[in-house]
Amino acid sequence: MRLRRREVFAACALAVALAMGLSLRNGFVYDDLPAIVQNSRVTDPTQWHTIAASPYWLGTLWRPLTVAGFALQWRLGQGAPWIFHLTLLLGYLGCGLALYALLRRLAVRELPALAATLLFLVHPVHVEVVANGVGQAELWTALALLTATSIYLDARRTGVTAGVVLALLAIVAIGIAAKEQGFMAPLLLGGAEWLLAPGETRDEGREKGIRIARVARRARLLVPVTALTLLLLVVRAGVLTGFAGDTPAMALRGLGPGARAVTFLGVIPEYVRLLFWPLHLQADYGPPGIPVGGPVAARHIAGAILLIGYIALFALARRRAPTAAFGLWWAAVTLAPVANLLVPTGIVMAERVLFLPSIGLAIALGAMLNKRDERRETRDVWGVRIPIAALVIWGVVLGVRSATRVPTWSTQRRFYSDLTDDAPRAYRAWKGAGEYWEGAGDHPRAIANLRHALQLWPHDYEVNERLGQFLRTDGQCAAAVPVLAAGVRLEPEAPSLRAKLIECLLTEHQWDLADRYAALALALGQTEFQSERERVERLRAAAASGTHTTTHRDSVP
Repeated sequence: MRLRRREVFAACALAVALAMGLSLRNGFVYDDLPAIVQNSRVTDPTQWHTIAASPYWLGTLWRPLTVAGFALQWRLGQGAPWIFHLTLLLGYLGCGLALYALLRRLAVRELPALAATLLFLVHPVHVEVVANGVGQAELWTALALLTATSIYLDARRTGVTAGVVLALLAIVAIGIAAKEQGFMAPLLLGGAEWLLAPGETRDEGREKGIRIARVARRARLLVPVTALTLLLLVVRAGVLTGFAGDTPAMALRGLGPGARAVTFLGVIPEYVRLLFWPLHLQADYGPPGIPVGGPVAARHIAGAILLIGYIALFALARRRAPTAAFGLWWAAVTLAPVANLLVPTGIVMAERVLFLPSIGLAIALGAMLNKRDERRETRDVWGVRIPIAALVIWGVVLGVRSATRVPTWSTQRRFYSDLTDDAPRAYRAWKGAGEYWEGAGDHPRAIANLRHALQLWPHDYEVNERLGQFLRTDGQCAAAVPVLAAGVRLEPEAPSLRAKLIECLLTEHQWDLADRYAALALALGQTEFQSERERVERLRAAAASGTHTTTHRDSVP
């Protein structure tokens, strides 16, 4: 069956519209606020010239192309969210079309290529990317890596020219400037060379001149791409004053490589569930639902078994199905930067980090379906019809789940109302919800959520600080003191937390304890607390003489 281009386009557009189209009505939610709405480099044209030399937001990460895209859309839409979501839908459709084009370049037939692409486009794990404005970072990087791979494969088959090299470098630079996983371009293209590029015969391999020429052909593409990647890595490090760039998640701080590896093993079963049966989705994953560090439990053993099986499957596919092996390679390489194995990142795991790896799995699926499609010519009817029927049912289920998940990202209230229901075992979900409800003016609900966050995982001093401050502003300093004191024990070098504790102690007339906390701060080198000790003595003396003195200050550091 021959498919026309417009038929492929129509099928992909329909899949995007049905699965993700409701996102066009979404507003700015969650990370959209700090990254877009509250980001002056996006909203103020006089600061646009600083984008390339500035961090993404909150002083971490470097995504200048993504920020520039936000700024352009903000200007065109006058700050309206619909233009961001329209861009997301169009970018997502572009990813699907680029995936289909790459599969065809990999000699996957039209129907298997289209089937794999459609399953990719309706997958619910992509909702977090497509329904949320900041998801554009994943889309632009994915488009760049898909396009770069296609250019590379075409050049290896038809010849390398200066124009091809320049085009490839430009595309790779776009991917890197959009999101960190773009730095994986040399490894992805190296995998394409290893697994997919034309090979040499045994006789050719014996001739030294031919071997040298083959190495030179590889170098003409891989060396410039690698050099550009290293250069941009240095530029990024200069902007962020370090190569890691991201602030580690609280749950990952202090974990060594071994503990992070154990954590990764515990995450693998969740990855597999999300990719193959993603009926339950949540916007936050972390402890205690996802354990960090040790001890080793059943989920870690399951993760190790799955990892070994994945490696074995890759080894088998490398010999028998190179295209499928390349898909598995793609998935592993693009997951590596966010797996917390090399360096700790800002998350334990998230659905959005599976966007790029799922492209690799779609490539592997397309290759497998291609093999199945070839069996149709052998008249193995049931061997073809049963898998097709299963895929159709699976695709419908995935599409329906995506469409029902999209409204969760429609408004801040809807998002945070669903967050704790979806992720009841993730302390950060309760922490984030508590902060939202405090901003919405619902202090009792905010306090209850933060208390629950502490009960779930009492190792994040920021929760103690936030909860203690809410209690303090509600006039509950007696209840805030033990909460803030526990936070200081977790993080003695957090001056704002210690200052809030001292304020509450002064309100409660606990002069000795307030002085002790100020003295300990001075011992840690926090010289600003010298004035706190002096104030404690003044208040103590005033209380002893019966003079009324308020302990309230307009601002607390």
